[in-house]
Amino acid sequence: MSLTEIKVRQAHCKEKTCFLSDEDGLSLKIEPSGRKSWCYRYTDPQTKKRRRIQLGLYPELSLKKARQVRDDFKDNNFCFEHDTVSNVITFRKVGEEWLQFKLKNSFNDLPRCGVLQLAERCLQQDIYPDLQDLPFQNIKRYDLVSVIKKIEGRQVKEPVKKACSYLNQIYDYAVAMGYCEFNIAHGLNKITINSKIKKNYPYLKAEDISDFKNKLQKLDAHPIIKKALMFKLHTGVRGAELLLSEPHHFDLKDKIWRIPALHIKQFRRKVILGHEIPDFLVPLSNQALEILKDVMQWSYGEKYLFASPRKYNQPIHFNTLNMAIRKMGYGKHQLSSHGLRSTFSTILNDSGLFQDNWIEAQLSHIDKNRTRASYNHADYLAQRTEMMQWWGDYLENKSKSSL
Repeated sequence: MSLTEIKVRQAHCKEKTCFLSDEDGLSLKIEPSGRKSWCYRYTDPQTKKRRRIQLGLYPELSLKKARQVRDDFKDNNFCFEHDTVSNVITFRKVGEEWLQFKLKNSFNDLPRCGVLQLAERCLQQDIYPDLQDLPFQNIKRYDLVSVIKKIEGRQVKEPVKKACSYLNQIYDYAVAMGYCEFNIAHGLNKITINSKIKKNYPYLKAEDISDFKNKLQKLDAHPIIKKALMFKLHTGVRGAELLLSEPHHFDLKDKIWRIPALHIKQFRRKVILGHEIPDFLVPLSNQALEILKDVMQWSYGEKYLFASPRKYNQPIHFNTLNMAIRKMGYGKHQLSSHGLRSTFSTILNDSGLFQDNWIEAQLSHIDKNRTRASYNHADYLAQRTEMMQWWGDYLENKSKSSL
């Protein structure tokens, strides 16, 4: 049934965004805030994919005018008149510019094993569907809030955090480039409902470790992939830190792994800005050292220790580790490669044998209560060395107990 001006004027929704259909793909989008806008859903003649674009806001654009804009759009082969859009900077244009900017500032180091791919995926799946065709200068704070709330409705933690971060970075870039005057995305993380969001990284419980190691041993995959997962479990490092490691980062004699600050999540931006930050030191247990020596015999690349068996002189892609875990029989809600880091953290904390600040230091987490400007990457090295050997022995005993 077609809409009328009265229906449009009286339409409202209480809890979540809804759409009222008119005719021929035109609909009225109504948000809980009371904001109303006209949308048009059509099949792109080139990609054959369904798309939804925003035509304008109500009441600035009446029902009659919205129908006319839709018809003009269709008559112009599903394009707006060139002279009306050639100078319009959309959110997507700014987003793509920002991605290219990040790529140019990546030091050509295969930017952290897919971090840019994660940013692009977040834009494509979570942000662009609602914002891509909007003129950048017309976007309001509540548009961004609406995007975040929609992601939050999926009850996931990490995608919400990433979307807040990426939007903030895009608007920082836009201010610097003169596309807008203020960063309207600043502080978006303050509206998230942390208490209602479940953990996004499923991990192994203590009693599951022996089964995991047995499944990994039987897995039909290249040895370098299997050893990457085992080394990650023994060291508790992040994926990028593991996959970007190079042979010269390791001191086999002193059993120390020196991770460049450029590869550490919290310090990468500071390194790019020119700050001198020392390497992060990871003590290696005897068990981790044996895995490392074995890896060095299997490694294919001249640069990366965990080199891809298929792509010369490139590291294993971070998705490869998760794919291997899926082949082991774990669903995405049962275990992820990052979950091995969570396993490491959880069991060490639950043991009650080690101080929180030792564990946090080992995880390369910054102490928010620190007052000094510098961060000492050798903090608690002696204590962490003892702790990492305990962890290596713990994992070894788990294997023996399953025999």
